[in-house]
Amino acid sequence: MSTRPRYRPWVLLIALLITLPGGMGLDHLTCAPPSPCTWGGIYPTVVTPFCDGGVDVKSLESQLQFELHGGVHGLLLLGTIGEGQYVTMEERAQVISTAVRVVHGCVPIVVGIHSCDVETARQQLLQAKALGASAVLVKYIDHPGAPGAEVLGFISALAELNALPIFYYHYPSATGLNLSPPEIADILSVPGVIGIKESTLNLREVQAHIQLNAGQGKVFLSGSALNLTQFLALGGNGAMCPEAVLLPGPTVKAYSAYMAGHHDEARAIQKERFVILPVLKDRAPPTFIARTMFMSAQDHKMPVSMGHDNPQARMKAALDCLGIHTSPQVKCPLPPLSDRDQQHVDKAVKKMKSVDWCGLCLQVPPVPLCSCPEDGGMLLKTGSLQLGPGTGRDLLRTQGDSEWGF
Repeated sequence: MSTRPRYRPWVLLIALLITLPGGMGLDHLTCAPPSPCTWGGIYPTVVTPFCDGGVDVKSLESQLQFELHGGVHGLLLLGTIGEGQYVTMEERAQVISTAVRVVHGCVPIVVGIHSCDVETARQQLLQAKALGASAVLVKYIDHPGAPGAEVLGFISALAELNALPIFYYHYPSATGLNLSPPEIADILSVPGVIGIKESTLNLREVQAHIQLNAGQGKVFLSGSALNLTQFLALGGNGAMCPEAVLLPGPTVKAYSAYMAGHHDEARAIQKERFVILPVLKDRAPPTFIARTMFMSAQDHKMPVSMGHDNPQARMKAALDCLGIHTSPQVKCPLPPLSDRDQQHVDKAVKKMKSVDWCGLCLQVPPVPLCSCPEDGGMLLKTGSLQLGPGTGRDLLRTQGDSEWGF
């Protein structure tokens, strides 16, 4: 007779969960107070709107004003969501100069660089400095499996220019890099490197990065706001995330609540942000299942796949639905907006608008909705699963950002 352990359905759902890549500021939300960390806080990953003549400057201005009105602490331009990998130098200049003009020094502007070619990266870095950017976010791409020493040399060469502060972009599922925590720590120790964007949902790995660089004043930003409270609990400093593009006010509100010690309120807002899932994911699971399983996995530091979806066209369509005129046009090879995508966006935006973001706070204590006496686990009203002693530990097959993350 087999002694193979049997898992209950909710445990199997965790193993099968497909998570997000890495949301709607309302007019009545006030600006957030300054972040307690110089470079910390909420940074939306600004989308780049296009028209037939290149960058749609008017649309970009409206988007930036929308996000600034939500109280964001900074902006990321030309990141993965902003199609920085595919735009021309002329288009980069249009985006950066427009943002610098609109922001007018109010918040820091970070510009994405995506390359493994030192000369290309240098040109983009110097352009960003000349146009008034505050820092750059560097993603080493097009050389999957590159050794840590190679990436370290690349970052060091850019840092030697002493042009702008550098954030390292840690995105294993997109870059194909498999750097160990000590190798990441070496990159963060380079003079001129001020922090890291953690586009991974392996919180044990993030925790190792934070511990190895303790006392150095480095900044740790999550690539998703859907694990914001768990990330901040580890000592993180904020998020550089797509959720803040569509929901800037609520995302800032969650961050501010957490930093003020109102952790339950921050978690309640985080839970509601899962309404944005159909915009972020190509094939989103039901919101309740995704929210419950994802939050439970992050609560227990169980690694989950970050995925590598391409939501750019859907995010532009969502902005358009929110009243910010934005064409869904994207750069090749990104997928265009389909009829199915538009339907999902319409439904998601309708749900976003139905949430009372200003009135959100946790009204119930974290008491069980139901319990599983045999295993000791329970489903909490906070939207998380509390696992019983030892339950699911042998699901942790990997410490990396693998296909399934378990």
